[in-house]
Amino acid sequence: MSSVEEGRRSPSAEEECLASPEDSPSSSRATKRYGARSTTAPVSGGLLERLSLLRDAQGHWKERVQTSDVNQFTVEAKMKLAGASPVGRLPVLRSQSLRVAAPSLPAASWDRRPVQPVDVEAFFAAESAPSPSMALSALDLSSLSSEQHERLHGPVRARPQPRKQASKNPVKALLCREDVSSTYTERRPKSMLAESAVLGLAAKEDFASVALRPVSESTSPRLGTPDVLLLLVKGRRHVQLRVVSPSATALNSGDCYVLVAPAVVCVWLGAFANVLEQATARDLLLNKRKLGARADAQEVMLKEEAESDSDEWTLFWNLLGGKQPYAPAGPPDEDELFERACAHSFVAYGVDGERLKMLAWATTPSVQLLDEERALVLDFGAELYVWAGKRADKDERRRACLLAEGLLAAPFDFTAFALNPLSPLDDTRPRTGERRPSWTLLSKQSSSMASPLFRSKMPDWTDARSPTAPTSKDVAPAPPAHIDALPLVHATPPPVNLVLEGAALGRGDRWSDPVERRHYHVRTSDVRVWTVDAGVAKPVHARLGHVTSSECCVVQWKYALQSEGHRLGTGASTGSSWGRDRCAFFFWLGSTCPVAEQGLSALLTVQLDSERGPQLRVRQGYEPAAFLRLFAGGMLIQRATTSASSARLFWVRGEVAEEGCLEEVDALSASLRSRGCFVLVSPAGRVLLWQGRIAPEANVRVGQHCATLLLDRGLANVPMEPGVQLEHDGQESDEWRRWLSPRSPEAVSRPLTRSPRLFALSALAGALEATEVLHDTRSQFVAGMPFRQEILYEAAQPALFLLDAVDAVFVWQGWSPTPLEPAASARFHSHRRSALTLALDYARLLDDKPCPVSLVYAGFESDDFVHRFPHWTTDHEATRCHAAEGRTCVEDAETLLSALSRSRFSLDELMRRPLPEGVDPMRIEAYLDDKDFATALGCDKDAFYSMPPWKQTAAKKDAALF
Repeated sequence: MSSVEEGRRSPSAEEECLASPEDSPSSSRATKRYGARSTTAPVSGGLLERLSLLRDAQGHWKERVQTSDVNQFTVEAKMKLAGASPVGRLPVLRSQSLRVAAPSLPAASWDRRPVQPVDVEAFFAAESAPSPSMALSALDLSSLSSEQHERLHGPVRARPQPRKQASKNPVKALLCREDVSSTYTERRPKSMLAESAVLGLAAKEDFASVALRPVSESTSPRLGTPDVLLLLVKGRRHVQLRVVSPSATALNSGDCYVLVAPAVVCVWLGAFANVLEQATARDLLLNKRKLGARADAQEVMLKEEAESDSDEWTLFWNLLGGKQPYAPAGPPDEDELFERACAHSFVAYGVDGERLKMLAWATTPSVQLLDEERALVLDFGAELYVWAGKRADKDERRRACLLAEGLLAAPFDFTAFALNPLSPLDDTRPRTGERRPSWTLLSKQSSSMASPLFRSKMPDWTDARSPTAPTSKDVAPAPPAHIDALPLVHATPPPVNLVLEGAALGRGDRWSDPVERRHYHVRTSDVRVWTVDAGVAKPVHARLGHVTSSECCVVQWKYALQSEGHRLGTGASTGSSWGRDRCAFFFWLGSTCPVAEQGLSALLTVQLDSERGPQLRVRQGYEPAAFLRLFAGGMLIQRATTSASSARLFWVRGEVAEEGCLEEVDALSASLRSRGCFVLVSPAGRVLLWQGRIAPEANVRVGQHCATLLLDRGLANVPMEPGVQLEHDGQESDEWRRWLSPRSPEAVSRPLTRSPRLFALSALAGALEATEVLHDTRSQFVAGMPFRQEILYEAAQPALFLLDAVDAVFVWQGWSPTPLEPAASARFHSHRRSALTLALDYARLLDDKPCPVSLVYAGFESDDFVHRFPHWTTDHEATRCHAAEGRTCVEDAETLLSALSRSRFSLDELMRRPLPEGVDPMRIEAYLDDKDFATALGCDKDAFYSMPPWKQTAAKKDAALF
């Protein structure tokens, strides 16, 4: 009887073999056969014993690894510490057998092939039963090595393939080559622009044939984002985004949700959501425009465990239809089950004539399915997407949209799906119905305009241009780099020069080229103006240049050029005749002009431009010098609503008489500035010119010129009286005081000897850089108030600006609409220290006498700072943000810089929250001295920084320094 049969018949023999390998029968037989040398040969008992030792060693490593992180930071551990009991959901996926069948859909609008149900687990299950244990002997092992193997005898020589004789016909030879393509493939050079921007610039559209639909008419009410969109963020490996019912009952404590409305985007973080879900929900704030929200939409971050009665929470519950009880968190393994279920709840259709044909179902969506040559309809239950390939036929794309709308309105049946796509976490809701809910999303997607919600469905989607939010894992910023202030002080701004069609026009009258030593003269032949009203362009003849801030205007400029040079040696003039007639169009946009009229003005500009000349967009307050010169100093910007019984006040802009402009401001004493001139028009038509105490002489001359033109052209519905009455700051007449009350004297140190300068401080390349902001009408004359408030507040926040106001230097600090991450906050404070250092060095290098340097916070600007600008409006959001941080006053730059540059703090100061300004929250322990460091962390700095990063983090958390 063999040893295998003994092992099968007698279990005691196997136990005897495991207990004493030397005394086993197989061992004695091996000794008799092989002699004394066979005592070390492998036997069956030794193999089983070694196998047992290997299995035990596989689990010994767990005893040497600390499990503190597992017990503290996983979702399962958090739920145990909180005493929360999970609620079991997704019963279909927890069953032993998952059956996937073709979705039962109406056959009227698409092709359906019968598919038999498949038992996936039964299909892959092993049919053979496990074999019983067998006892092996040394004879059995030796028999394995004694097997004969077939070997190669002698070398094998490879025969080369015979060469085919090439054709002597060069055309046939070229067609046989595989490295030469027979089709043309367009290759664009690398560009810094996004792919969508390059495609938009390459497109050629005939705007003359475009007929805009009135706003009152609704387009397709189902194509687009619903008014309120609630997104479920759930997953553990590849986080899924799913549209759910916008109701409080759809929430649960184990996941994250994103609520999208046109004016607000709320991120709700569940108490037991994992880290990937929270990070994905935060990243969606960077793409709020693609989710359907406006660019200026409010961003709200809400945490379930920090719920309160604040306005943000009230707004969140109101958008969900009121606060209602919601479900607790599910079991820890629910996220993985949910990801599996999402792969079985997807159907892809292709367009086959006038119906849909099923292409794929119950599989994970892939980018390979998105063919650029065709149009597809992707059905995710609560989300319907129309994929429009770039090279797909236009009619096919149109039919895909129509069929998708028909699928949306048709009855639905999701009984074949692994989960209910209309309610993924609540299987009690019906899976069939006559029509999908009103909050179902129907959207059109393409490769260049794919929304984050659509991209999340494809695990293999890659997009290198996707923005990433700064996280707390970023490394701490390096010390701020020093910016040399000397080049900024002595830099000379370039002269104003408008370039159209490759020709330099200067300020619209002449231009001198110092390199070619040529002079260019500009002659204006005609100027026409149209106003845009209800989509129609109306020509303006009377009071040319009088516009309203709530309207758009189209200005046509016809001009000619003449060049003049000098001969070398003799210096004689080489003048030429006037060149061809040229034409340019400006479409001017008022500050309060509706967005719809702005688009209409651009379309009308294209229609009127039969000469195909250049077209320029001009904003109110940023008009170039050549544009203002078209009206010879007679441009007047008035407000739409004015009372006939009250006086009207205009601010005088410009330092050159031909480029002057009057802009209406509030008729209040607070609108006056000592650095400028203002024109007051009484209801009776009396014109009064008010001159500030330190107004530049050039600005006073422009005021007199503009007031004279105003008398000649007049105002609408106002009879003008002859003569201009001159008023002085602090010495106003009774006529002036009749309409404006006396104002408090403005703090003025000395007259202006040069124009103010403004520098934008940005760190796009990593280090802080200073870029000078140039105003469009700069000249050799001194300007009193060349910059506007919009320059500061329209920049990306939080922003930093340096203002050289001649008698003072200011550093303006913007606000952060949302709290910055620790790493981003540390970088911003580092840049602020660099800005303060630059401002102090800049003030020391000025030729004037020493001037104060101050830091000004947005929303809390002082009167001295506000009076440097022509008009000012308080921003309440900036005020609220800085008030919450305790920054409510102007601070001295030198005192603040010394406080921000501290390198040592006591332990008590670092234990307080918020941290002292200038402290990097990622390296709080670095600000302790050696004694406090050892007291807080229990070791010296060398021992601490030699630890692994995870141990350093744990030690800082125990010491409350994290």
